[in-house]
Amino acid sequence: MQCKKFRDRLDNIENSFKQMLDRENQLSVKVNGKYKDMEDLEKQEHTRQEKIARAEKDLADAELELQNLPPFEPPKEKIEKLGAEILELEASAREKRYLKKEKEKLLDRNRVSARQTAERLREMENIKNKRLQALRNSGADKIFDAYQWVQAHQNEFKREVYGPVLVEVNISNQLHAGYLESHVPYYIWKAFITQDSTDRDLLFRNLKSFDVPVINHVPDGNRNPEPFNITQQMSSMGLYSRLDQVFDAPYAVKEVLIGQSGLEHSYIGSKKSDENADKAHSFGIMDLWTPENHYRWSKSRYGGHVSASVEAVSGSRLLLSNTEGDELNTLRAKKTEFDETISGLEASLKSMQSEINGLEDSAAQLRKLRDNLVNEAQLEKRKQKELQIRVNQKRLKLESMGKEEDMAAAMSKLVQDAENFNIQRFKCAIEIKKLLTQATGYRRSYAEKFMASTELEIKIKEMEACIKQQEKLALQASLHFERCKKEMEDHRQQLVAAKRAAESVTIITPALEQEFLQMPSTIEELNAAIQDITSQANSILFLNHNILEEYERRQKKIEELSVKLESDEKELSARLEELSNLKGKWLPTLRNLVAQINETFSKNFQEMAVAGEVSLDERGNEFDSYGILIKVKFRQAGELQVLSAHHQSGGERSVSTILYLVSLQDLTNCPFRVVDEINQGMDPINERKMFQQLVRAASQPNTPQCFLLTPKLLSDLEYGEACTILTVMNGPWIDQPSEVWKFGGSWGSVMGLLGESH
Repeated sequence: MQCKKFRDRLDNIENSFKQMLDRENQLSVKVNGKYKDMEDLEKQEHTRQEKIARAEKDLADAELELQNLPPFEPPKEKIEKLGAEILELEASAREKRYLKKEKEKLLDRNRVSARQTAERLREMENIKNKRLQALRNSGADKIFDAYQWVQAHQNEFKREVYGPVLVEVNISNQLHAGYLESHVPYYIWKAFITQDSTDRDLLFRNLKSFDVPVINHVPDGNRNPEPFNITQQMSSMGLYSRLDQVFDAPYAVKEVLIGQSGLEHSYIGSKKSDENADKAHSFGIMDLWTPENHYRWSKSRYGGHVSASVEAVSGSRLLLSNTEGDELNTLRAKKTEFDETISGLEASLKSMQSEINGLEDSAAQLRKLRDNLVNEAQLEKRKQKELQIRVNQKRLKLESMGKEEDMAAAMSKLVQDAENFNIQRFKCAIEIKKLLTQATGYRRSYAEKFMASTELEIKIKEMEACIKQQEKLALQASLHFERCKKEMEDHRQQLVAAKRAAESVTIITPALEQEFLQMPSTIEELNAAIQDITSQANSILFLNHNILEEYERRQKKIEELSVKLESDEKELSARLEELSNLKGKWLPTLRNLVAQINETFSKNFQEMAVAGEVSLDERGNEFDSYGILIKVKFRQAGELQVLSAHHQSGGERSVSTILYLVSLQDLTNCPFRVVDEINQGMDPINERKMFQQLVRAASQPNTPQCFLLTPKLLSDLEYGEACTILTVMNGPWIDQPSEVWKFGGSWGSVMGLLGESH
């Protein structure tokens, strides 16, 4: 307490000392400030006298400059004349802009009309895209890609390339469109037509991935078109046209359609023709279309008898009517007229804009000249005014300098203030001396009391350390007690669990309790007793030795059979693994080959008929039962059936067989192939398709040579450059022609020789 009391007194004296010291410092600063003000006042007076002299000189110079300034008259007449010219030019420019705005409105109206006409024209010309979309919906998924490729590479072809055929055909009658679409095979509609073998090869290589046919049209100068002639008798039974007469197409496209589909022999009749359909064959008509039915007559090559078939006519799905031809021409003419009008208006607007720009430039130049004159006048006025203001400002400044306070009075006041501040500083120094004396006495008493309190604090810390050591020992003893208590509880729980397990085996009776009391009391003695009893049990012998021998014999046999069974299972697993390895070497290759055959077969069959596929008939590990399954479908309503005599006709089986052989063309390595009379029994349409497929496959590079043996071929078949026709001549007159051929004679010579012999 006494130390704290002396400490408080010292603190109070220290605070008073600091306050007095701060006051003395403040007074010292004020005194120094007054001295500084005195010096500044002397400098200001000297500077003020210099400024007054300088201001008097500046005022005299400014007044002289103002007197010498010449008078200025602004050019009003010239400015007014320029303003009138500017107004005239602006009026002309406004008139030109008004006329330009009217022409822009007219141009906007013409542009709107031209845009509407172009949109209508695009809508009507969009029939090509509609037909391409129809082809894609019908199964030609990549027809758009093929068409875009051909359009993008037109410059690479030697001659014009058309296609697909569907977009090249123009037909005005929707009923005729249905006839034509049903008559022409589907693969032709998506085919592209070339007129040069080089173009055909280029197109075939690049369109192969798009799954579209390529047909090369070679003009036949010797072909005489079938004349179109409707006799009076034919007209009386309702016949009025022929399929090759009802549509327009480029020459090459039309020739391919006629040659591939026989349009020159297909006639069109009215409803009256349905009533007289049985008479049509008498006019030599083999194919007839009516609004309701499609009649076809075929003549047997062997017996000569004629058979007829009738099918219902279906509507057109691919061909779309384009009867808006006249409207298309009108719209194109209107668009041309609008384009010319717009071009003229745009040129006129450019000319008017040039005139407006010229007028605006002239007006801008005059306006700039006028502004320069006005600015010059304003500059002169401003210069005179600024000079007058400067004279007034210098006069006022000089007057204000003369009215400033007297320096002697200010200096006397500063000396008095400094003297007062020094007196206050002396009083502060006396007070500080008293405070220092008191502080010295208090600090001595405080040091004595502080030493006594330090000794007491050391004794207190030693006693606190002893207390903490005792508390630590007490805590360790408490933890040891808790640990022993927990171990005792765990042993108690184990004892209860062991007792419960023993009681679950048997109930402890008084007799059993007596036996327990007689047993050893330690674990080591109990283990020794258990070993003794086990040894006694093992020393007991069997009375019947045969039973033991039989048991040992059977046990040995079981072990031998187990070993043999394990060995057989391992051998079986090894053989199965070896079989699986061998199968894994050739089966994926076989599946891949069958998949390639199926891809080519399906694509070729889709062009020939409806659908077909080739698959591998796998039978697990029964390799002798493996085989190839060929499934085909020749009708839309049917399902895929395995190729057999029970489901397909002879012609259908021939078509399927040749397509399968064509699919093998790229996969087998052999010097040549021979196909014998495969076209016998086929109808003309399938025979023509088959021949085209065979020619295309045999003409591919790196394929074996193919021989087709047949007693006859259809007329107007398409032959490639890689095809050669060998005619076997035989008969009673073969000797004479052979002599002519031996010396390289021509066919005409041979025919002439034959004529002379007859």
